[in-house]
Amino acid sequence: MSEHAGHRERMRQRYRQEGLEGFLPHEVLELLLTFAIPRIDTKALSYRLLDRFGSLNGVLEASARELEQVEGIGPQASTLLTMLLPLMRLYGQAKALPRHRLTTYTDLTAFCRTLYLGKNSEQFYVIGLDARLNILSVKMISQGTPNQVRVEPRLVAEELLRSGAVGAVICHNHPSGSAFPSQEDVALTRDIQSLLRRMDIRLFDHVLIAGNQDYSFFAHHWLDEPDEAAPPFQEEEFQAADRPLRLADARKKNK
Repeated sequence: MSEHAGHRERMRQRYRQEGLEGFLPHEVLELLLTFAIPRIDTKALSYRLLDRFGSLNGVLEASARELEQVEGIGPQASTLLTMLLPLMRLYGQAKALPRHRLTTYTDLTAFCRTLYLGKNSEQFYVIGLDARLNILSVKMISQGTPNQVRVEPRLVAEELLRSGAVGAVICHNHPSGSAFPSQEDVALTRDIQSLLRRMDIRLFDHVLIAGNQDYSFFAHHWLDEPDEAAPPFQEEEFQAADRPLRLADARKKNK
């Protein structure tokens, strides 16, 4: 057994025995790359990737084209690395979907967070719900830049009609900022809520995700009375989100 082969086998044995706990970022990449690059020392390559992208997160969020600009990274290695975050998103969604039902903010924000894992541009999703808050559909309506996304309320309505939904949650991310909503976010939410109301579709929430932060329009009572003026924007409200509220309670209130 060659020196490289022996080192690879020791790393794999270490992973099988201990998991990734205790692995340094370059060791994680080194181990991963052994599955795409069979005969080359991947340690130096892992350091080149970290130098180029700054962190393990940066490497996993890079595109295949960006990765292949690093010497030693070819199509096989770039394909493996770019598959990891989409695979993690699918895992998170699949784990939530067997329950189908989004009845608490823990469920809702956890599910929305899976949609944006590793995403560097703003994306706008609509989640269609039946009368019992079971998920009927999940659809990305629009994708924008790191700072904004344009959304046509008509496209949200069309997707909900297609899926036969009677309720909806909309969500989008702020990859380059705070989860606190902008005035544009508020105006868009009002427009969508007004349109869906005319179609007898209840907008249960608009969730914003920014890193480890989240903001719920429903938890802050922005959607309680759609015909009233919006409550004043207070940054401290964002810091003290009303977490115990339940979507199911809102449904009962409005029957």
